[in-house]
Formats: sequence, structure tokens, C-alpha cells
Amino acid sequence: MLNRFKGVIPPMLTAFDETGNLDIKRTKNIAKFLKDKVDALFICGTYGSGPLMNQEEKERVIEEVSQEVNGKIPIIVMVGSASTKETVEIAKYAEKMGAAAVASVCPYYYAHSEENILGFFSELVGAVDIPVYVYNNPKTVGYPVTPKLLRKLYEIGVKGLKDSSFSSITFYEFIRELGKEDFDFIIGTEALVLDAFALGSKAVISGVANALPEPVVDLTKACQMNNLNEAARLQTLVLELRELLHISSAISVAHAILQIRGIDSGYPRKPFKPLSNEKMNELKTRLSALKLPL
Repeated sequence: MLNRFKGVIPPMLTAFDETGNLDIKRTKNIAKFLKDKVDALFICGTYGSGPLMNQEEKERVIEEVSQEVNGKIPIIVMVGSASTKETVEIAKYAEKMGAAAVASVCPYYYAHSEENILGFFSELVGAVDIPVYVYNNPKTVGYPVTPKLLRKLYEIGVKGLKDSSFSSITFYEFIRELGKEDFDFIIGTEALVLDAFALGSKAVISGVANALPEPVVDLTKACQMNNLNEAARLQTLVLELRELLHISSAISVAHAILQIRGIDSGYPRKPFKPLSNEKMNELKTRLSALKLPL
């Protein structure tokens, strides 16, 4: 197992203004808040509203976040779309802007054959010199990456996996298939950090870490030090925070927590909406009860 990336990697939010336009200043506010607290950033993904942005907007986010981070931590760019052409063009731009890697979901919306999927990733791998990761997100794509498909993706040059199957069994099956190869496994949820690290993974892409990175960082450190009692305690806390993030749209809640923490993170893009007053009050009450040092 390669473990190219280690530690906590937030799938960073993208900020929009009240009318729905891309807000670069506020997006950079989020990057500035995170860059000293985490180990890498994953941008233009699900939390980053990638599917809600056009190519020009994604490229602007890539450019501006890269400038804000300025090489302090690596950036992984989620470049996947329904179109091979657009995916490849964004990947090339990400490489030009200094991205450490790109990741892509399988082409979505259509029920593609294995041949089409392999062709999609073959073109992507051939277009850039930086590592390409496959992002397994069956809930949003419509179909899963299987261990056998992952093996074939590895054989055409894919270098790693972000797994958002939300299943320890599935993650284990991926590692059983390719764990002895020069391949990187990243768990795509903070809910399974303890399980994933026990299996040899060293990195987590965590939605909670967008707004509350500190407990997730503490959890990964406890896992790395093999402090199982502390890791179990922190995993329970992180699960509570994950539950809190889902009192409404997780994107909207993450924006709200950042605002509570004094970070002007703008607005989610419609059809997502800011939290209602009722939900904001619930969020504040529950956060206060957890007594986190914010």
C-alpha cells in the first residue's frame, strides 16, 4: 500500500454569494482557515459543489485556492463529470496549477459499460503526469466501482482510490484486491477512520473537517499512535459531529458552523439553502452541549 496522502483532507466547500455567483474571496477565506489545520485539500468535489459549477468556475476555484494555499499543503482536485472531454480539460488545468493529484468519479448519469469506464479513465490517465485517483461514490454516480473493476483501473494506470461506499466490508475488499500493490487507499468518510486505519489506510477525506477539523485530526493522530482507547473515544465524538452535520443539508450545516466560528464562508449554491433560524438555533445548542474548543 502506497499511502501517498496521509492525515485529514477536507472536501473543501466552495463559497457563493447570496445571488448564487461564485464568491472567490469567501472561498479563499475557507482555504485560509483550513490550510494550517489539515494535511491536504480535496476541492471541487461533492461538498465543493463541483457538480453545480461549470468548467470555467471550477478552473477559477482551482487557480485561486492554489494561490491561497501556495504549496503549504497538497491539493487534490475532483475533475470528474459526465463528459470525458471536460474531465480531461479540467485535469490538465489542475496539473498546470500545481495540483498533487486529480480524482474522478466514474462518468455519471448514464449506465456505462465497463469498456466505457475504462476508456474514460485511460484518457484521463494519459492526459496528465500527476496521479489519478478513482472516486467510488455509488450513491451519486448510480453504480459502484467493484474490486475487479478497481484491478483493471490499476492496470491502466490509476494510482489510488477515494472510497465513499460507506462500508468497511467494501473498503476491505478493495484492499484485499490491491493492498499489496503500489496503490493508495483513502477512506471517504470520517465515520470509518478507525476501521480504515486498522486496515492500513493513512488518510481520510472528511466532510466534518470542513468546519470542525480539530477532532478529526486528533482521531487520526490517535490511530497513527495506536492509542486504541483514545481513538475509540474520538471516533465516537466524530460520529456525533457527523450526525450534527446532517440535521439539514451537510453543505449548509458546514457553512453555518464556519460562520459560528467567525469564518465568512458565504452561501451554498441553490438548490441548497442556508439554515433556517430554527435549524441554526438547534445547531448552536447542540454544538454548545459538546463543549468543543471552537
